[in-house]
Amino acid sequence: MEFKNNTFKIVQFTDTHFGNLPHHEDDIKTFSLIDKVLRDEKPDLIVHTGDIMWSDGVKDSDKVFQIVMEYFNKYNTPLAITFGNHDSEEGITRSELREIYDKIITNKPEKKDSFIIDDKENYVIPLSENGKELAYLYFIDSGADDRLGFGTYEWVLPEQVEWFRKTSDKYKKNDGVKRGIVFQHIPLPEYWQSKENILSGVQEETNEEISAPKINTGLFANMLLNGETWGMIVGHDHENNFDSTLYGIHLAYANSSGFQAYGDVPKGATVIEITKEPFAIKTRNIQIDADR
Repeated sequence: MEFKNNTFKIVQFTDTHFGNLPHHEDDIKTFSLIDKVLRDEKPDLIVHTGDIMWSDGVKDSDKVFQIVMEYFNKYNTPLAITFGNHDSEEGITRSELREIYDKIITNKPEKKDSFIIDDKENYVIPLSENGKELAYLYFIDSGADDRLGFGTYEWVLPEQVEWFRKTSDKYKKNDGVKRGIVFQHIPLPEYWQSKENILSGVQEETNEEISAPKINTGLFANMLLNGETWGMIVGHDHENNFDSTLYGIHLAYANSSGFQAYGDVPKGATVIEITKEPFAIKTRNIQIDADR
């Protein structure tokens, strides 16, 4: 994807949690939120970091997902997605969701270095100007449930971590510029440490504070050792929307977007702006009044 001017703008939605048809009034509010944010911000790229819908107990989850994809498609703005723990719980697989996305979304960013394991896909979207790559967006499917019972949520697989190590090394420029952003749904265990250094936003999740896996497979270490990774932005915890740092790496939450999802933190989205000169990555949250 190409920079059109000095700033490349991304709007990130997460945890929209669309449910059964016909749409609940809260789903209608979520569609309205999407409309307002995209009209106001006019991004170069839309990112959704999972729990696009509830699939558990949702009849015709394929149709629900199709409707949501058609809704995004009407904007003709490139859309990149990864999945959350709820998207393929029941009645549909991740590969089937990817097929629906591929069929409906007409303005798809080109995926580089796609890697699929256990039906979970990793890929990269480079951001360029006149053929020169300036930044890299890494998408990692962080899975669903801990099938071994050590904790609640799945960890990034070792094979996915190795994919990140090799792929991010391939794109290194050895100039010290932190140009890589990782998008996934479930936070890493290191978020427990980084929440002690919040730069902006709030940490109000009261259940586990940070709903991360108990098993640590080393993705953060590889982000740090790569030397050119700005950080990670996730969803999953609806009451957390903070940006924090650990050892100079940003560990951030996007603002939860779905009115069907739990939480008292106002619903909204997160804007990521990448500027070329001087190179910088900045984030800000947008929150929408449900009654507007």
